[in-house]
Amino acid sequence: KFFDYDEYWRLRGLKLRRHLREREELFIDWVKEGSKVLDIACGDAPVLLELKQQKNCQVEGSDISPLILSEQEKHNIPTFVSNISSEDFKLEKQYDYVILSELLEHLVHPEKFLGKIRHNTKYLIISIPNSAFYRYRTDFLVRGRFFTQWVHHPSEHVRFWSHIDFLDWLKALDLEVVKCEASNGLRIGPIKLFNFWKNLFGHQICYLVKVK
Repeated sequence: KFFDYDEYWRLRGLKLRRHLREREELFIDWVKEGSKVLDIACGDAPVLLELKQQKNCQVEGSDISPLILSEQEKHNIPTFVSNISSEDFKLEKQYDYVILSELLEHLVHPEKFLGKIRHNTKYLIISIPNSAFYRYRTDFLVRGRFFTQWVHHPSEHVRFWSHIDFLDWLKALDLEVVKCEASNGLRIGPIKLFNFWKNLFGHQICYLVKVK
């Protein structure tokens, strides 16, 4: 069955989110003032609006759904429709940063996708779910179930990495990790355990990657 992304956004609600997620706060911190930034599969994220307002960045959003892009455009964010799984997909412009937030795990061939965009940017900002997160390990041990792969459609998550796996994967693609932080995960009171043991206690991991 064809996955209707416009319908997906109708179900989720057609409005830009009011609040930043933890990973998006990291993204904003990493981006330099006045940079050119593209967010691929931007969806309803307000990160481009915040980059424009806080850091005077030249921003652009891309998504497969014209419907959700129309919500970005209401906030004066330039956008273009793109199907990143298409053989014809390519970027026409140069950017300082390309944001790939919780995107790569949805692609059958993320290596091929990165090969298409790496020459169009100086840096990639990537976040992924960490499949080695302690809660997923416990569920697998106790319930014999792998962590949730999809909610609306069975093709939502098709690739999986632990934090350690992902570091090796980036190295194999000749990409240099400049910064790496877990945006959330296990904490005990004020102590953020995910800052010390990312592979075990980090839920979502963010990477600032320099393209060589």
